[in-house]
Amino acid sequence: MHSFTYESKDSNNNSEEILGLLQFYTNLSRNVSWLVGDLELVPTYIGDYHPSGKVEPPQRVSLTMIQKFQEEGFLRLSLKEIEEMLNDSLSVRRGVFVCLPEHVEVSHFHGDAESTSLQHEYALYEITVLDDLIMTNSRSELLPPIIKGKA
Repeated sequence: MHSFTYESKDSNNNSEEILGLLQFYTNLSRNVSWLVGDLELVPTYIGDYHPSGKVEPPQRVSLTMIQKFQEEGFLRLSLKEIEEMLNDSLSVRRGVFVCLPEHVEVSHFHGDAESTSLQHEYALYEITVLDDLIMTNSRSELLPPIIKGKA
């Protein structure tokens, strides 16, 4: 496993940075999904009042995912679902993203952003976010463009 740790460009606005890593690693493998654990998202602020004057707030993907995570303890998502979640989020304060082949069954997962060990035995790639640090573990020797610039 190849491990890299670096400091986020902006920990208060890191969703695009993390999404870039997820896209890079997803493109290296086919038929994969991502386990998400120890998740703390900061949704994008869109104001106190809905612009149409509706009493009901618009459906927010990030808030729906936060609620689902709190109920189930972890999420298993496709890249598209993660893209929707992160596009509706300002930042990820903490989180564990583990890439697995789709055929691997998972009944429970407890990711820990403070752990220094691999979070799942079948992990192809792992991205851990803890405040301003982004840590990656990968079976591939290829470096994501974001890390190449730091090396």
